[in-house]
Amino acid sequence: MSLSQAAGLFAGIHENAINDVLRAFARQRPRYFAYGSPGFVPATSVAETQMGAIPFPGVAGGIEWRIRLGLPQIDLFKQTLPLPPELTLQPGGFSAQLGVELCLDCRQLKIDPNPPPDFNPDRPPPDQRPNDNPHPVRELTCAKLRVFAVGHLERVLSVGGEEAIAFGIDRVEIVDIAPAEVETLLECFLFMILQAVFASIRLPLSALRIGAFSLNITQGPLIEDDEIRVRGNF
Repeated sequence: MSLSQAAGLFAGIHENAINDVLRAFARQRPRYFAYGSPGFVPATSVAETQMGAIPFPGVAGGIEWRIRLGLPQIDLFKQTLPLPPELTLQPGGFSAQLGVELCLDCRQLKIDPNPPPDFNPDRPPPDQRPNDNPHPVRELTCAKLRVFAVGHLERVLSVGGEEAIAFGIDRVEIVDIAPAEVETLLECFLFMILQAVFASIRLPLSALRIGAFSLNITQGPLIEDDEIRVRGNF
C-alpha cells in the first residue's frame, strides 16, 4: 500500500525535525519557557515572562515565585525513549520529557501587633521587617524535577489565522516523590501548566510544501512510525 493511500500526496515530518523546530523556537522565544513574579522577573522580555506574585494576607508584596521549563524532547509513536511504568505511549500519540525548576522566595515575616485588617489584595500591606529569628531574611528555595508526559496532536489555528499543529497534553508523571499525595499535587499543578505552554507552541502546516506547491490536506495530521503525517492533494 502506498504512503499516500487513497490521497494523491503524502507528506511527513520526522520526530528529529520536530525536536529541531522546538530547539529553534526555544532559542527565538525563550519567554515561553520562563515565568516569574516581579521579584524574579522585573519585566517581560524576550527571555522571560513576568506574572503577578501570589497575594496572601500578611505577606508584603505577595509570595514571589519562578518556573523555568527545560527544552522538551518529543518522541512520536512508535516509542523510542523510555517512560515511567505509569505512562504508556499509545498509537497515534507522542511523549515528552523535560526538566522543570520551581522556585519560591522564602522570607521571615514579623507579626504585626495591630489587629489584622480584612484582606484586600489592592491595599498596601503594613511594613514588615524581619525579626531576630535565625531563619534567613530571604532564602531562594528551588526544586528541580524531571517530568514525563504523553499526549496527542490537535489541528488548530496560528496567530496569523493559518492552520497549524498543537501538542495536547493528556497526562503527566513525576517519578519517585513521597508521599504520594505530594506527587499527585505537583503532577496536577504541572499538568495544567504544560497544557497551556504546549498549546501555545503551534507549528504551521504551511511548512508542508512540495516546491512551489502547497498541500490541500484531506487526512491528518496523524502520528505514525516516528513521523507526523498528512495526506491530501495539490
